[in-house]
Amino acid sequence: MARDGGYDDFERHVRETLADATGYTCEKQYEVGKSGNRWKVDCVLLDDHDLRKGYVEVKETSRSSNKSTYINHMRRAYAEMGDFRDFTAPKAVVVAEKWDFGRMDWDAMMDSIDCMLVDIEAIDRFVAELDS
Repeated sequence: MARDGGYDDFERHVRETLADATGYTCEKQYEVGKSGNRWKVDCVLLDDHDLRKGYVEVKETSRSSNKSTYINHMRRAYAEMGDFRDFTAPKAVVVAEKWDFGRMDWDAMMDSIDCMLVDIEAIDRFVAELDS
């Protein structure tokens, strides 16, 4: 995606939406997972004491996306969020629009690593997890 729009705009929209809904700071920053790998997480939710309250990976994918592009984005998100699987902070992958096709159950895959897959219209489901 072009740096002057598209994906960056969607990612910024997700960060702003989460910051407004939670009162937390939402920063794109490097975080170290269980494996020791450094990941550039699209949105790390931080409270006033810089405690991690949530991790969010953003993928601007929808039904209009190429099927192989969607699959690749979901696989990368699974790998990244899977590296944070035993962290106490809730995790989510936020997409523009969820797309279920073929024999791929993306919700079940993300659930298996204690991560929620939500489209932007259902982001309040993730916000509710942050408060519980």
